[in-house]
Amino acid sequence: MKSCTYLYFMDKFIPLDIPLDKLLEHAESRPLALFEFVKDIIEDEVGRIDSVSFHGAYFDPKALDVVLEYFVGCSLGELSVKILYSDDPIRALSKYYEHEKFSAQNRGL
Repeated sequence: MKSCTYLYFMDKFIPLDIPLDKLLEHAESRPLALFEFVKDIIEDEVGRIDSVSFHGAYFDPKALDVVLEYFVGCSLGELSVKILYSDDPIRALSKYYEHEKFSAQNRGL
């Protein structure tokens, strides 16, 4: 499968037209600005967004997997939204969840 950028939201992978270089540039310096690329897609599903916070990032340089997670506040409550780049988005999500689990254990959560 060819590598692509996806929005992972409400258990769906939605392909995005964001090249890897732009994704990495925003991930490092302005992760909340990157969210603007997907805001309309999310609002079409859940209505007005009340708040957005950047939760975390994962990068695997060997596989070129990138995952950025945001928490979005809306009328449904707080939702997790991810922007990811991978040739296998399910693998990238699995690795991100393992990374988050390990990080939480190290923080004593």
